[in-house]
Amino acid sequence: MKLFKDIRVTISKDDVFRLLGRKSGSAPVRTAKRLDAFVEGARDLIKPRVLYGTRKVEEAGRGKATLEGGVSLNSGKLSRTLAGCQSATVFLATIGGEIDAVIKDLSKDNKLSAAYIYDAIGSVAVEAAVNDFQSKFDLSLSDSGKSTTLRFSPGYCDWNIKEQKKIFEVLDGRAAGVSLSPSYLMNPRKSVSGVFGIAPGPARERPSPCITCSRESCIARR
Repeated sequence: MKLFKDIRVTISKDDVFRLLGRKSGSAPVRTAKRLDAFVEGARDLIKPRVLYGTRKVEEAGRGKATLEGGVSLNSGKLSRTLAGCQSATVFLATIGGEIDAVIKDLSKDNKLSAAYIYDAIGSVAVEAAVNDFQSKFDLSLSDSGKSTTLRFSPGYCDWNIKEQKKIFEVLDGRAAGVSLSPSYLMNPRKSVSGVFGIAPGPARERPSPCITCSRESCIARR
């Protein structure tokens, strides 16, 4: 288990607008400038870190993947992704709780529009943190001719949110300042957990599972 803090978070305004339900090009200039101010104000609130560990893939198929130590992950799409992978990395990423506190204070003061925008910024920021972590992980594998697969998180595709507890069986969330509630939600809220495989060859050779999914409006579609 390792804690990674060398993370660069680039907040995409297009992604923030997408979470707010509109296209960036269709937003009035005043709205775009307002978003710039919110993004700038959020930068000092973001404290990214990723806790991770890599385990051998003992079995992948028939709707589940089993990692070293008997950790069984029940997802058909994840198991197909990990088929052919010798190992998989389990991760837990967060940007910390400061932005949660701001959102809570804004909501308490009935500044719901601002709270909503900060919430979207936080969601984009934590995904950006994971993207940067995985990109750097890929770079560390380049000399070995390997790369990472697409990542999966509990609660997405066919992976039940209750499997979140298995991430915490592998990783001690306290090392990253993250805890799991009885309803399988994480605190701080702007946290993401998941798994990606380590496979031979470049990542571009592996298709997205979204190709076979009919949920075209899904915000997590890749």
